[in-house]
Amino acid sequence: MSTEHRPLKSYVIVGGGTAGWISAAVLSHTLQNTGVSITLVESPDIPTVGVGEATIPSFVDLLSFLNISKQDFITKTNATFKLAIKFVDWHQQGQDYWHPFGKIGSKIDGKEFYQHWLKSNIHGGKFALTDFSPAIAMAKENRFFIPDPKNPNNLSSSAYALHFDAGLAAKFLAEYAQAKGVKLIKAHVHDVEQHEDGRIKSLNLNNVQQITSDFFIDCSGQRSLLMQKTLRVGFDDWQHYLPVNSAAVMQTEKMSILAPYTESTAHENGWRWRIPLQNRTGNGFVFSQDFCSDQQAIDLLTSTVTEKPINDPKIMRFTTGKSKRFWYKNCLSVGLSSGFLEPLESTGIHLIMKGILNFVQMLPDHNLADVTQNEYNRLMDAEYDSIRDFIVLHYCVSKRNDSAFWKMWQHTAIPDSLQNKLALFKSQGRLMRNDLDLFASDSWYAVLEGMGVTPNSYDPTVDASNFKLIQKILTESETALRNNVQQLMTHDEYITRLLTST
Repeated sequence: MSTEHRPLKSYVIVGGGTAGWISAAVLSHTLQNTGVSITLVESPDIPTVGVGEATIPSFVDLLSFLNISKQDFITKTNATFKLAIKFVDWHQQGQDYWHPFGKIGSKIDGKEFYQHWLKSNIHGGKFALTDFSPAIAMAKENRFFIPDPKNPNNLSSSAYALHFDAGLAAKFLAEYAQAKGVKLIKAHVHDVEQHEDGRIKSLNLNNVQQITSDFFIDCSGQRSLLMQKTLRVGFDDWQHYLPVNSAAVMQTEKMSILAPYTESTAHENGWRWRIPLQNRTGNGFVFSQDFCSDQQAIDLLTSTVTEKPINDPKIMRFTTGKSKRFWYKNCLSVGLSSGFLEPLESTGIHLIMKGILNFVQMLPDHNLADVTQNEYNRLMDAEYDSIRDFIVLHYCVSKRNDSAFWKMWQHTAIPDSLQNKLALFKSQGRLMRNDLDLFASDSWYAVLEGMGVTPNSYDPTVDASNFKLIQKILTESETALRNNVQQLMTHDEYITRLLTST
C-alpha cells in the first residue's frame, strides 16, 4: 500500500508584533532542519499595539518550549514577576480580592480543599479562601521565589507569570526567529491574490515584490487582512456580553516598590490596570463609549496614576468577539486577527500562543484536510468561549450600582454556559471541570468567592472528616504560609539578584 507524503514547504506570516513573532518563533523552532521556508512580512508604517504587558503562567511554559533562557528574556524585556491579579472595588466599593496563580490549599482526606474551607466558612471560619494560596501569601508581602522541585515546601504549589515590555518582547522573539532562519521582509501588503478554489495564492507588496506560499498566517491585527478582508469568514460579535470597546493607555515612571502582581481597579464606567516593569509602569483604563467619553477616560487615567507620566495617553478601540473560523483553507489567523477579549485576565498573549501551538500539533500537508481544520477550530472555539465566560463572571455578579454602567450588568444576558456553571456552584459549591477551560477550578473558586457568590451548602462527603481536626489544619496551614513567606527575598531583591547573577 503506497502513501503520499506531501508536506507544506513554505509559510508566510503577515504582520509582526507579539502575534507575528511568537508565531514565527514557534514555527521555526518546530520545523527546524526540515527545509521548510518561513517568511514574515512586517509593514514598516503600521505600529504594533504594544500594550500586552501581562501574561499568565503558560507564557513561562512557552519560554521553556522554545529553550529560551528565562534570565535572558527577563533581562532584555525589563520583565518582572507576576503571582496574581489584585481586584479592587469589583464586588463592592471598598472591597478587594485576589486571583492567584497555582494552587489554593491541598486535598484533605481525598476531598477538594475548597469544600473543607467552605464548610468551615459556613460555620463561622475566620479565613479568606486565598489565605491558603502560596502565591497570595507572597504577593501581599511583595516577596517572591521560584519553587525548587528538589526541595519542596508549603510554597511549592505557587505558580508565576511575567510582566514585560511588549515591544522589547517582540524584538527578542524576532531575533530568535531570524536566527532560526525566518526571513523578514519590511513591506506593506498591497493586495492578495487567490486560487480559483479560494485558497490564498500570493501577496503583492508595495515594493512591487510578489510572494507565493503554501500556507499563510494572518497576524495583521484587527484589520484581519487575510482571514476577514480576503476570505471573509465572518465574525461573532460578543459586545452584547462584553460591551467595553475602548481603552486609554499611558506609561508612567517605575514604582518605588515593584509589586509582583497586576492590579485591576473598578471605576464608575470601567476598570483600570496597573502593571509594574523594571523601568516603568503600564497603565490603562478600559471603558465603553456608550457610558464614557474619550476625554473622561483620559481624565480618569491621568488623575489616578501615582507615578510621573512619561508619555501622553492614547485611545485604542477594539471589538470583543472571535472569528467564525480560525483556520480556513490555507490560512490561519493568530492574535487580534482571530478575535479579542478584554485584557482583564491577561489572556491575549496566551491566545496567541495557543493558536500557534495547537496548529503545530496539527500541521497539515498539501491536502489541508477539512477534518483537521474542523478539530482545530473546535478547540479554539472552546478556548475563547471559556475565557469569555470567566471574564463575564467578574461583571455579572458585581453588587455595584453606582452608575449606569454597573446597573446595566444587573440585566445583561450572560452565556448559557456561564449561567449553568453559576447555578451548579450556588447549589453546593461544585464545579464540573472542563478540560478545555484555561482556568482551573481554583481560579474560578477565587473569583467566585471574591465576588461574593456563596453556595447554599457544601459537599456532604466532607462531613466524614473530623471537623475539629480540619479547623486545626486550616489554622496551622495559614500560619505556616505567612511565616515561611517572611524568610523570602523581596520581589525587588529577587530581580536584582537575577539580573546580576552569571
